[in-house]
Amino acid sequence: MKAARRKRDGTGQSSVGIPRAIPTDVQAIAILGALVVIFFHKILLGQAYFWEDFIYQNYPFRSFAATSLAQGELPLWNPYTFNGMPFLADIQTTVFYLPSLLLTLFVSGGALHYYWLEVMIILHFLLAGVGMFFLAKHFTLANLPALFAGAAYMLSGYMIVHAIHQQNLTLVAWYPWVLLLFRCALREQRWLYVFLCALVLGHSLLAGSPQLSLYLYTFLGAYYVLELFTTFRGRALLSRPALIMTAKAMLVVVLSVTLAMIQLLPTLELSELSQRAQMTYAKATEGSLAWSQLVTLFYPKMFGSAGATGYEYFGPGQYFYYWETCIYMGILPLLLAVLSFVWRTEKTIAFFLGVALFSVLFALGDNFVVLPFFYKYVPGFSKFRIPARMGILLAFSAALLSAFTLDRLLSKPLAGRERSVLRRILLGGAALGVLLYAMIASGTFAGSAAGATHRQVAPIMSKLALPSLFMLVVSAGVVWFTLRSAPSRSAPWILVAAFFLDMFLFGGEQNNGTINPSDYFKRRSDLVAFFKREGEKELFRVNTRNAYGMLPGWDRNQGMIDRIFLMEGYTPLALQRAYAPLASSDQSFDLLNVKYKTVFDERTGQQTLVEHTTRLPRAFFVYAVHSVRSEQELLEYIKSSAFDHRTTAVIEQPLVLPQPRGTPQAHVHVRSYSNNHIVLEAETSHDGFLVLSEIFYPGWKAYIDNGETPLYRTNYNLRGMLVPAGTHTIDVRFEPTTFRNGMWVTIATLTICGVGMILSLRRTTS
Repeated sequence: MKAARRKRDGTGQSSVGIPRAIPTDVQAIAILGALVVIFFHKILLGQAYFWEDFIYQNYPFRSFAATSLAQGELPLWNPYTFNGMPFLADIQTTVFYLPSLLLTLFVSGGALHYYWLEVMIILHFLLAGVGMFFLAKHFTLANLPALFAGAAYMLSGYMIVHAIHQQNLTLVAWYPWVLLLFRCALREQRWLYVFLCALVLGHSLLAGSPQLSLYLYTFLGAYYVLELFTTFRGRALLSRPALIMTAKAMLVVVLSVTLAMIQLLPTLELSELSQRAQMTYAKATEGSLAWSQLVTLFYPKMFGSAGATGYEYFGPGQYFYYWETCIYMGILPLLLAVLSFVWRTEKTIAFFLGVALFSVLFALGDNFVVLPFFYKYVPGFSKFRIPARMGILLAFSAALLSAFTLDRLLSKPLAGRERSVLRRILLGGAALGVLLYAMIASGTFAGSAAGATHRQVAPIMSKLALPSLFMLVVSAGVVWFTLRSAPSRSAPWILVAAFFLDMFLFGGEQNNGTINPSDYFKRRSDLVAFFKREGEKELFRVNTRNAYGMLPGWDRNQGMIDRIFLMEGYTPLALQRAYAPLASSDQSFDLLNVKYKTVFDERTGQQTLVEHTTRLPRAFFVYAVHSVRSEQELLEYIKSSAFDHRTTAVIEQPLVLPQPRGTPQAHVHVRSYSNNHIVLEAETSHDGFLVLSEIFYPGWKAYIDNGETPLYRTNYNLRGMLVPAGTHTIDVRFEPTTFRNGMWVTIATLTICGVGMILSLRRTTS
C-alpha cells in the first residue's frame, strides 16, 4: 500500500534516470507562479490594464458590491442602472463568491481600486495551473508532466482571451480542483471527499457563469459513467459498492446545487423576467465555431485578432468571435495530445480523447448535429448562446493528454515499434500543419473571411500565420528530440519553455490595454461633481444616451461607480420592462424622474445635456386609477392620448379608488433612500394612489405606518400603492422571498457538509 501511494504521489524514480518528484511540489507551484507573473507582468506593474468587459462590466459590478458591503449594506438592489434593477439576483455580479467578497477588505475612501480586481483575476490563472498539476499527479503522473499540464491549462488560449471576462475565467479555474475531488469521492472509501467536492463545486457556481457550470456538470456526469462502468461489470453494477458510488455522485450534485441556492433562486426569478428569458435557436447558435476555424488549432490568428491593442478580425462572425471561438491551446499540447492516441486502449486516455472530440463537435454549433440534439433534448442547453465556449473542455483534455504522453516518454524506455509509431504520428501532424499553411498562403481559406476579397485576404492570412508556422517547426523539433531513446534531463524543461514562448507570442499582449480604468471613469468628473451637488437637493435620474449614441466621455455603468441614478446600463440580464413604450420619450422622462437628458445639437453636431423641466418627482399622488385586464390592453392604453400620466395610474389588477370631492391636497417627502430601503413621509387630504418612480419587481414590499400594504405594478414598470387620507410614514423595502429561502437552504447545506466532514474525520481517526 505504501509503495503504491509513493508511486501515485510521484515520489518514485523513473527508469530513464529522471526523478519523478523533480521538481518538488513546492518548486512546481513556484514555477507556475513565475510563468503567470511573467505573462501578466505589465498589468501587475501597472504598465497595462485589463480592457473591454473588465472596464465596462466587471469593475463596475465589483465596485458597487464591495463598496455597498463595506458600508454595511447587502447589494440586493441596484438603483443606479436601467432605472433600477436587481443586483444580487444577476449571477454575474458574483456577490457571494469568496474572492469577490474578499475585495471588500480593499475598499478605501468609499471606493475599490481596479488593481485589486486585476490581481484577483490573475491569481485564478495560478489557481487553475496548480489544480491541474495536482489533478495530473492524482492520475499517477510524475511531477514534470504534471507541471506541463498545469502550464498548458492555465495559459491555454481560452484562458488568455477570457481574462477580461471574470465570470468565465474564475469558474473554469476550479475545473481541475472539482474533478480531483470528484475522483476522490468516487474512488476513496471516506465520505469526506463527497462533502469537500460539494463545497468546492457549489462555490464554483457562485463564480457567475451558469453556462460553464452546466458544461462542468455534464463533464462530471460523463466521468461518473466512466468510473462506474470500468469499475463494475454485469451484476456488480447492482452491488453495494456500485450503489454507494452512485449515491456519492448524486449527493455531490444535490449538495453543490443546494449550497448555491442563495444565488440560484434569485437568479432563476430574474432570468424569467429578463430580456433573455426566451432564447431562440438562432440566438443559441450565435458564436458557433465554423469548420474553417478548426485551422486555428495550428494558426490562431489566420483570421486576424481582436485584443487590447486593436480589432483586426475578418473571420466568420463578428469581432468578438475571435475570443469566443478561440480553441488554440498551443502547438506542443496539441501535438502531445495527438500522440496520446497511441495509448488509446487505456481508459483514462480514451475518455479524455472522447471529451476533446465531443467539445469540438459541440463547439461547431449549428454547423454539426451535436448542439441541435442537446438544444432540443437535454435540459438547460437551450438557455445559452456561444456553443464554442465548450472549447474549454478541449483545453482541459489536451492539457491532461499531453501530460500522459510526456509521462510515457520520460518514465520508461519506449519499444522500438512504439517510438516509430510516435514519430510517424508526429511527422504526420507537423506535415498537416505545413500543408494547412500552404493552403492558407494559396487562398484556400480566403472565402471564409468576412468582408474582403480573395486577393485582399490571402497574403494577409499568410503573414498572420507565419509566426505560428515557426512555432510548429520548433515544437515538432522539440518533441522529436524528446522521442530519443534516452531523453536528457533538459528535455522537459525545453518543452515547458517552448510552450510558454508559443503562448506568449500568441497572447502576451492580448490583455495589455492602455486605458486606465480610474481615468476612464473620471473623464467627466465635472459632470459627476455637478450631479452629486444637485443630488443633495433632490432625487433625480439622468438620461445619457439617445439615438445618436452616448454622452461623450460617459459610460453606461457610470452610475454604479459614482452612485448616480441613470436610465442606461450594461448587463446581460436587463429587465424586460426597464422602459415603458409610451407615446413619447418626454412622457417616459417625466415618469422616470429624469432631470437631465441628452440631446443632439444639430447646429454643433454634438451631444449635450439639457434640463428636462416637466419631470415628475420621485414619488407623487394621483387620484384616478385605470385597471386593465391584459398586457395588450395595457400597451394600447399607455400609448393612446387617453392616458394622462400626470393624473392617472394604470395598473394590471382590479382596484376602485373613490373620486375625491374638491381638489385634493398632497405632499410627499423622501426621508431616506438606500439601495434596499426607501422611507417616505406622505400627507394626502383624500384617499389617493402613490406612484413611485421606481422599477417594479417581485420582492419589493410596502408598509404604511408599519402595516403591510399591496404594491401594484403601475404604468407598465413602476411601483404604486393605495394610501388612505392622512399623514403617514411609508417604508418600501426590498425583501425578496427567493433570497430568504435560498439563504436558509444554503445555511442548511453548509451545516450538513460541516457535520458530514466532522463525522468522516472522526471515523478516520478512531
